[in-house]
Amino acid sequence: MKIAILGAGALGCYYGARLAEAGHDVTFILRSAYEPVRANGLHVESVYGDIHLPAPRIARTPEDCGPVDLVIVSWKTTCNSLLPTALPPLLTPATRVVTFQNGMGNAEDIARVLPAERVFIGLCFVCAMMDTPGRISHLEGGTIRFAPLLPTEAGLLQAQSLAELFRNTPVETFSARHAEQILWTKLSWNIPFNGLCLAHGGISIRSLFLMPGQAERARDIMHEVCRAAECRGFPLPPEIIAQQMEQTSRMGDFIPSSAVDYLRGRPVEYDSIWGTPLARAREVGAAIPAWEQLCADIRARLTPTA
Repeated sequence: MKIAILGAGALGCYYGARLAEAGHDVTFILRSAYEPVRANGLHVESVYGDIHLPAPRIARTPEDCGPVDLVIVSWKTTCNSLLPTALPPLLTPATRVVTFQNGMGNAEDIARVLPAERVFIGLCFVCAMMDTPGRISHLEGGTIRFAPLLPTEAGLLQAQSLAELFRNTPVETFSARHAEQILWTKLSWNIPFNGLCLAHGGISIRSLFLMPGQAERARDIMHEVCRAAECRGFPLPPEIIAQQMEQTSRMGDFIPSSAVDYLRGRPVEYDSIWGTPLARAREVGAAIPAWEQLCADIRARLTPTA
């Protein structure tokens, strides 16, 4: 399988390295990390075993890469306006595109460039960071859930084939028929915890849990996200809230991605993680006061003061 990683940051480099290690022909499309990776290779320190690719296939632009069988979009959703120019050089009439991005609306953005039946979602549950260009720290997780944008039998079969790509890697994969179902699963964590760590100025999970009332606030928001998913016809497992709270309490000094972006002065993925899901919740009349207050707090944090 010839694969391009479009937007090869920490997440894209981790999964791309796993695919390359398994024998696939992977090209990493890099920007700031291009020269470090060209000079020193790609290094991954992982809880599931380290990887060093001494001379990975890299490119600066999609044009330098050329057409592939599969494109994995892993850049920040704030770059999605570039999809109409970035994707075409990578496409053949059979190329599939899967988004590993956060939030909702990304697959729909991709489907404006190629037919929707060739667009898929890969929902990643992973803690990975790239503090030094070309050096990835994989702290925990890695599971991917694949689903087609169009919930057809053919789409499900293709999602299963995408899951099979990781068969000879430590990455655990699953497939599902409905993309929105699996998106709400991750949003039930991302909306409260990514959101609260951002709203409080870019703090860690540990700091959030030490703040009086904030763990309870996260639980309330998570209940509302689950309520919205149920109102839209995609109920989440009843045990998910207790599981997420317990798992998150052990994340320690991990800082969620949007909080990191805020601290580094980079654009924050507000629309995909909070704005679009909030709009979908409002469409079905879900009662979400704690979630709406969180969104107001985030917007206040992101709005420059005069």
